[in-house]
Amino acid sequence: LMKYKSIENYMKQYLNLKGSCKGIKMNPTIRSKIIFGVASTMKRVHNQMIIHRDLKLQNVFLDENLEPRIADFGLARVITPDVQMTMNIGTPIYMAPELFQGDTNYDSSVDVYAFAMFLYFMFMPAPIFEPKIRSPNQMAIRIYNGQRPLNDGSIPAHYWDLIQKCWDHSPLKRPTFADIVNILKDDKYAIKEFDKETDLDDLHEYQMRMEDYEDV
Repeated sequence: LMKYKSIENYMKQYLNLKGSCKGIKMNPTIRSKIIFGVASTMKRVHNQMIIHRDLKLQNVFLDENLEPRIADFGLARVITPDVQMTMNIGTPIYMAPELFQGDTNYDSSVDVYAFAMFLYFMFMPAPIFEPKIRSPNQMAIRIYNGQRPLNDGSIPAHYWDLIQKCWDHSPLKRPTFADIVNILKDDKYAIKEFDKETDLDDLHEYQMRMEDYEDV
């Protein structure tokens, strides 16, 4: 129902064409707002004691204002004291290592891990593994054993640091979305790329609007 559909193809086009995008005028301001908006929305989702369990580019859509909306809560689960979680659920490349080990006691930090992969694909059109991965099972084994996709230099250092925190092997060491939102308020996370910069006034207005929305 969103006017501009999923962001997945837009991101791939934008990155592969180095700043161009067919069918939409993408720019660093929109991309900075997407990242902040997804983190802020997930903060609210977690505050409602809900785990999404399938956060990925394909499930983030753009509305008529080119602002992000998270969709597809088909795998979401409300956390209750007696809830029994399902293992091996979600999209493999976005799945936290604990989801591969058969543990049904995982928590909302699996969404934080997925957000790390979301950030990764905001800067990289495809994952880089060395040596190359040949099958989903091989990827699951490597992720479970601590391997993560590589950065070819396309991901800025401060974003790479945040990604590494979010996909930490230990769920207890991953930041919460409240932490992530506070981190992203630093203007160094305002994207600069392809000789363009984020409009800080526009980004700050959006950040304040999202904060007001959280309080509703």
